[in-house]
Order: sequence, then structure tokens, then C-alpha cells
Amino acid sequence: MKIKLSALMFCIAFIASASANTNQLPAISWNDSTRDVYINNELDRSAQVMTADSPSRLALISPKLERALILDVSEHTVNAVSKDAFHIAADHNSASSDAGVAMVTVGKFTRVDGPIYFFAVDGKPILIRAHPGITGEMTADKLWETVPVWRSVMESYQPDASAVAQIKSNTAETKVTLLYGTWCPDSKNYVPRLIKALKLAGNDKIQVKLVGIDNQFREPVDAVQPRQITNVPTVIVERGGQEIGRIIETPAAKSMEEDLAAILSGKPIVHNGRWDRGPRIASGVYSYRDAAGRERGIENWELFSTAEGGYLVHSRVVAGDVTTDVFHRVDAGRRPTFVEVTKQRGDERTRTRYNIDSHTMTARMRGSVSGVISQTIEVPDGFCLSSPSLAAEGLRWAKTNSGDQKALMIYFAPADFDHALGTLEALSYESKGEETVRVPAGEFRARHVNIKTGKGASESWFHSQLPIPVRVKAGEMEYVLTSLESARGK
Repeated sequence: MKIKLSALMFCIAFIASASANTNQLPAISWNDSTRDVYINNELDRSAQVMTADSPSRLALISPKLERALILDVSEHTVNAVSKDAFHIAADHNSASSDAGVAMVTVGKFTRVDGPIYFFAVDGKPILIRAHPGITGEMTADKLWETVPVWRSVMESYQPDASAVAQIKSNTAETKVTLLYGTWCPDSKNYVPRLIKALKLAGNDKIQVKLVGIDNQFREPVDAVQPRQITNVPTVIVERGGQEIGRIIETPAAKSMEEDLAAILSGKPIVHNGRWDRGPRIASGVYSYRDAAGRERGIENWELFSTAEGGYLVHSRVVAGDVTTDVFHRVDAGRRPTFVEVTKQRGDERTRTRYNIDSHTMTARMRGSVSGVISQTIEVPDGFCLSSPSLAAEGLRWAKTNSGDQKALMIYFAPADFDHALGTLEALSYESKGEETVRVPAGEFRARHVNIKTGKGASESWFHSQLPIPVRVKAGEMEYVLTSLESARGK
């Protein structure tokens, strides 16, 4: 495969000769990053790119280059060091570099259209760009050729022996389809290991199919849409043409092979989400009711502490024909840091992840029909995020005091299925102090807070000891706590 760089070479100035600047390389920890590397206009699959933070750097190691190259992202410099400075792990997924090794600045790079790096060393034009993914059905040899590090991950892994034995004992004709992105870190971490387990099991009753998905979740169409793929890797297990289970993104147990063994035995493991959490603080159920008192939905939720002093809420909401799973995380200051919303309606499925970094919120939605939709918004200090999880609404308001009045900005993540991404709006609130509130879960002391936005007004009562609502009234709907289990009591 070739890529023409003549247009870039015409418009981009670079330094091709080595400068006299010599520095010493500090001790650095590196992690593999799948990129496409072109050297002299040729795609070099044998090249490996690694990244490091603080400061941000990229390292390029290739058999076609005599030295390793380090790109300092903040300084825009290209530096050459001996390849012997890198100690690469057995799985090639990480490395370390020694301190004190001579590092010579050999030029500058130009960054084009985001994460595309262009420069020249020793007269050779070099381009590094994001890897879009190889799509469609492929053999294991084709996979290893495309992403050689995956083969190293596979070869260095020792699967769970008990799980391998269970997979080997399967006697039913079974099809296992591994759908993954060659661009995806989770796919790199899990797919080669599962391939190793299947290889060791050596069960001819199990047919294994490998399918690559592009990073926009559009190709191949006959795999993404019919199979409702919004996360990779996804492992689908079938018998007699019927799906009997799937593993999505990360294993529910410690390994993919343990999950697969459980599915084959008819006892799939329930996945509680990949996100790190501390001890469970509380759990419960909300009832969603209309003005006539008819139940329109149910929310089951759990509240966890986190290592950094914040909270994580996990909710599952069933309302009508839509089921919504929510993970909502806040830091110690109750500011949102991460939210994931997955919606299922019939054969349609979407998953949206909201990442908040300083004053930037990035939303990225993947749909089984729509592909990938992205949104980036600059957010102020006084910012909160309203997700479809009612339990998470208390994370912002539980600390309000009587008489507090304030204006904030709030992002509404859509609860309905037909809207992809939300909006940022102004919000004002007034705290009315504590009251006693009786709901089906019991009688509680709660903080009464009135909230107004462009979407309307609501009244909420938040538990005095837990960062959760006890009761909420919004328009024609009322939401009430119907059960509660808490390590803190009432």
C-alpha cells in the first residue's frame, strides 16, 4: 500500500538534517499505540508507535530506521536515540526507556488535521496517522500481519486452565464470532488472549470467525447493523443459528475465556460494568409515575464510592419499550467526569460516552444504525450534567443548604431514544431547607430544592445522608423511591 506525500512535502517545511542539540533521555514508561506509519511512501506494518505522557511523546521504532525516533509533542521536535534504550515487554504492549541515554534533535514535525505527524529523517519522509481499522472477515495470519503486537499479546498470554478445559469439553456445534477493531485498545487487550484460549482448547466443535470493524462503526454493514454492534470487542456465541450469549467490550469475569466457558455451559455471567468503583454505599428502586398514579417506568440503581473521593452511580431504567443503562461518575467536588448511557429498543442500540476534561466535554455516540456521532462543548466551572439516571441527580444537589440560590449551566443527556446528543442550558435553583418526606421506601429527612431551566421547573427532595433523590416532581411526572438498602441507614 502506498500513500502520496508530494502535496504535503510541497506545503510543509521540515528540517532534514541533524541539529547539534544533544540531550539526555529521561526514564520513561511507554504504551503501545496502534498507528499507520508510512516511510518513504510505503506503509510499514512492522513499525511500532508508543506513547508517553508528562510531557506528551511518541516513539517510533522500525526495522527500516537505524535509530528510534521520539517526537516531543509540545516542542514539535523529532529526536533520535539508540533502539537499545528501549526495554520492550514480552507482549510488546509496553516498554521502558533508560535515563541518561544520548538523544539528538534531528528535526521538526508538522501536525496536520489532528493526530497526523509529518517529518523527514535522513532524507526519508515519514508520516504517522491514526489507524482506521481493517474491516471484514479475516484469517488469524491476516490479523497478525495487520497488527503484529496482537500476536505478541497472544503468544505471551497464559489462559485460565479451568476455562480452557471447559471450552474443550463443549460437545455441541457452536459458532463463536469475534468482532473487534484493529484500532481499539480493548480489542488488543482481549481478542488475542481469547484466540490463544480457543487455540489451546482445540475443540473442532467450535467454529471461530474473526471480523474487523472500522472506527466509525459503519463497516462491514452486514456485521454492524444486523448484530447491533456498538462496542468492540464483541464476542457472539451461537448454536443452531441462534445467539446463546455475547461478551461486550470487557469480560464479566477475570478473562474472556471464563466468560465464554460460562456461556457454553448455559450459565452466562452478569456484567456489572467495566468502570472502577469502591464499596457499595446504597442501592434501591424508583417508580416513575404519571399524574394519574400509573407506573410508567422502573429504575434499579446502585451507588458506589470511588478511590478519589467521588461517587459512581449505576442505573438500569426500563420505561415502555426502551431499556437504558447508565454509569454516572463525579469527583470529590461533585463535578461530573464521565457518563455512559446505553439504550436498547427492540433491535436498535446506541451507546453514548461523555468525558469531561477540565472545561471541555466530549460526547461520542455509537449507534447500530447511525454509526458514530460526536459533539464537543466548552463548559464553565459551574457545570452539571443531567443523565437518564434519576439516582445520579442527587450527586450535584445533596450538599445544598437552606436559602442557597445559584445559576449554573447544565447539559441534558437525552433520555429518549430518538435524540442522539443533548444541549447545554442555563439553570437556577433555590434550596428550601430540610423536610420530612414519606415515600413507599419509608420516611426520610430530605433537602427540598426547586430547580428551573428552559425545559421547565421541578421540585426535588434529596436524602439528608445519601446523595440521592427521595422524591422528584417534574411536570406531569412524579418519581418516588420505593426501596432502599443503605450502609448508612436512614
